[in-house]
Amino acid sequence: MSFRDLAADVGIKSASVHYYFPTKTDLGVILMKTYHEEMLAAFGDAMNTRPLTAKLGAVRDAYVKRLSRKPGVCLCGVLAAECAGLPQPVGEALRDYFLACRAWLISAFVKSKAVDPEKRAFAFSVTLQGALLMSNAMTDATLFERAAKEAIRAQELWRS
Repeated sequence: MSFRDLAADVGIKSASVHYYFPTKTDLGVILMKTYHEEMLAAFGDAMNTRPLTAKLGAVRDAYVKRLSRKPGVCLCGVLAAECAGLPQPVGEALRDYFLACRAWLISAFVKSKAVDPEKRAFAFSVTLQGALLMSNAMTDATLFERAAKEAIRAQELWRS
């Protein structure tokens, strides 16, 4: 992607993009930080009194909302596939996002007094991330929704 292409897509001059983002690395870091903040805000408070299924449903809903936009992919999934080639600051912002999601999920499981909160957070997270990639590759958003539904149901069954 070039700054010129980006500017054309949003209807501004390339110089305007360069003014706010001198390098693609600067743009990548801001994109990651914005994505990070928006997604965690959409998840809500992991430590509130909502039932665990509602909290996990909020995570699912945040990703469903992202999938419904064009191009319909998870920014972090795309970047994770290219992590080795990312500039260091973008890679660090990507890792920060995944660590924050992991911490959020662990907190949600701890608050619900779930057994093995770290293991459960990992299982839920990788199921959703894998489903996001498969859903994108197959151009079928229902694959993600079905996988997320099953992942939430599995967490309900894993009560002890």
